[in-house]
Order: sequence, then structure tokens, then C-alpha cells
Amino acid sequence: MAPKLIKPHLLFISPMLPSPNGPGLAMRPYYQLVNLSRIYSIHLLVAGTTAGRPAYDGNINKYCENIDYICRYRFSGWKFSIWHRICSLNDNLKHFIKGNDLTFIADSGDSNHLRRDKTLTMIAHMKFERVHVYRLFLTPLAKTLKKNGLDSFYSLDIDDIESETRRSISNLFSGNGEFTQASKLKKEAEIYFNIEKKNIPEYDQIFVCSHLDRNTLQNRFPDKVISVLPNVVPIPKNAKKHLINKVFTMLFVGTLGYYPNIDALLFFANQIVPIIKEKSRQPWELRVAGALQENKWIDQLKKYPEIKFTGWVKDLYREYEMADIVITPIRGGGGTRIKILEAFAHQVPVVSTSKGAEGLDVENGKHLIIEDDARHFAEACIRLMTDKLLVDEISGRALELATSKYCPEIIKQAWTQIPHTN
Repeated sequence: MAPKLIKPHLLFISPMLPSPNGPGLAMRPYYQLVNLSRIYSIHLLVAGTTAGRPAYDGNINKYCENIDYICRYRFSGWKFSIWHRICSLNDNLKHFIKGNDLTFIADSGDSNHLRRDKTLTMIAHMKFERVHVYRLFLTPLAKTLKKNGLDSFYSLDIDDIESETRRSISNLFSGNGEFTQASKLKKEAEIYFNIEKKNIPEYDQIFVCSHLDRNTLQNRFPDKVISVLPNVVPIPKNAKKHLINKVFTMLFVGTLGYYPNIDALLFFANQIVPIIKEKSRQPWELRVAGALQENKWIDQLKKYPEIKFTGWVKDLYREYEMADIVITPIRGGGGTRIKILEAFAHQVPVVSTSKGAEGLDVENGKHLIIEDDARHFAEACIRLMTDKLLVDEISGRALELATSKYCPEIIKQAWTQIPHTN
């Protein structure tokens, strides 16, 4: 009998429980874990924001030998608010008095609390061939593990470049006259730039989600090994034929607590909808699938009878099955849009802005239609209402692209290209 293969041990640190049905922050690590479990024995450490340990999905248990949970904060409620203000004030004082870089962000957690965490101390005394940190703001956990003696090959998946993303969103707020929010995001962009400068050099390997981000980061850190680990989506094996709708159905997917999604819908409603209504007599509607966070902008959008809000949807399969096209009129943000890849995988044609398609290896007119001008965007939507041949051609090529470059199996290929240490 052949001896059982002993897999190397990987410590995977994530800010939330990986899940195929959650936001991008949960989906990206989920598909990494599924594929990495074939080559590693995985110890998952979830560093969350609540004291209570979450109920783990039995599905994720199949891919992890062990799962631990810690809370990044010792406080909650009003105590957390006081802690946050004290830390922010201290960071600003050091900046103005000593000239230190601004580096405090609440997402990183309470470093003093983390240094005393018994779970981290226990994990630091275990042996791992690799320690993988998902998201820049979790780097304090890796620092704690190193200080407690965990010597390993450390990799960091920053996904998108946080400083660039926040700078883009700041410009979006500013362009819409939301100057207070613009100023806040501009400061956050500066803080994240400083955190990137301080922490990225400490890692053996850096991952980003696109070649665009890789080139940007490589210019800043020419001596670091930076690799592309794309966002991926599962490809349905037995995709059903799309429903024939009496009302032409557009679909927008995205949480409405994220301002670029709000801006995209306002841009569509205020500038694109009037043109579609002017130029097309065909009945249509826009379905918006995503967590619904009530705010002044949502109130504006609810005034449009053509826009229907579904709220959070656990399984988007049905939404894509019902959709005639997917729209992504995104004008700010960072990373790559999983919603576009999902549409590709479900053979639904996409109309997007250039920002929405940014970072994806796509060609305009071949895999999707890209238009930044409101009138041209509206005309592209109308064209897909009537041109069945174009719909079939674009959706077919998009599926081929998703299958070849954005399927989950790509993760293992990208991961195994990173340098190895003894």
C-alpha cells in the first residue's frame, strides 16, 4: 500500500467566514480554500468583529482541518466608539507632533488586545509551511504571530489596492458634491498608502486581483514578488435556458451599502433611464439584487417605477436565469467586478462602463459592451433588447473567457507559481 501523502500545512487568515453566497470579501477566500485544500492541510483563522463565534457552514468544514475564531476588538458598543476616538486622536497627535505617518484604521483591530489573545499564542507555536493573510488590514495579526515565534513563508492577498480604491471613491463623492465624505475617503486613501508602504515589504509574496493592480504595485515595490490571483466564479455545468420575459429584464448586482454601487444606480436612473424611455417602446425593468441599506439615495431610486429592489439574495442563480442583460454602470472603486464574471458564467450579456470592466481581460464588443457616455450606454441596452444574434455572440464568447481565465481551477495554477522556500 502506497504511503499516505502528507500535505504541507497552511494557516489561512480571513476577516470573515469564507462563503460562496456572501459578498466578495467572503467569496474570494472561499474559492481559494476549496482549491488549496487539494494541496494543503488548512487551518482557517477567522478574525472577525463580533465577540460571538459564528456558526460555520458545514461546507467550509470539508476544506479545513481546523477552524478558529477570534475577535479583533476587546470592546463593543459605546466602549468601541471611545476606543476608536482615542486611537484616532493618538494617531493624529503622533502625525502632527512627531511627523509619523497616519496609519490607524479600526478594521485592523486592537493590537494590544491581539498580542494577549490566547488563540493567537497557541497558533504561533504550531508549525506551518505557509501563512496566508487575506486583506491588508489583517497584517497586525501576522505581526503578532511573528512576535510570538511563528517563522514561516508569509503571503498577503490585498485583493485590490486599498489606497487606490479609496482615492477613486473620494473622487466619486467629490464629483457628486458630497465633499465631507470625499474628504474622509481622501484621508483614508492616505492612511492605506502608508500602511501599504509599511507592511508590504515584510511579506514574501503579494497577491492582487488583476494585472492592472499588479503593474501599479510593482512600480511602487520593484523588489517584491507580486502575482495576479484573479477573482473567480464557478461555471454552471448544466445552465438552463434563460426565461423568456414579457418585460425585458435588466439586472444589477451589488450591496447598496457600497457607495460606487449607489452612484452607479443614480447615474443609470438619472441619466440613462430617460434615454431608454425616449428611444424604446418595449416594456422593461431593472432588478437590483443586493443588501438594501436604507439611506437618502435609496429613497431617490425608489421613485423610479422601473427599478425593483429584491434585497439580499442568497442564491443569485435564479436572478441570472431571469435576466436578459446585466448592467454595471460603475464609475468608481477598485478591484474587479465579480458581478460581471457571474454574468459571463451564466451567459448573460453585459453592458458596462470602462471603470466597471477595469482589470478584467475583456475586449469591448467581443465579451461585453463598454460605454461611459449615458446616451451610448442606453443605446447599447436598447440594442441588446432587439439583436438576438448579438446577444448570443457576446454571451457565448464571455462564457469561453470565464471558463478559460476566471474559473476556480485557475487559483491552484496561480498559487503554485509563487516562489518556494525551504
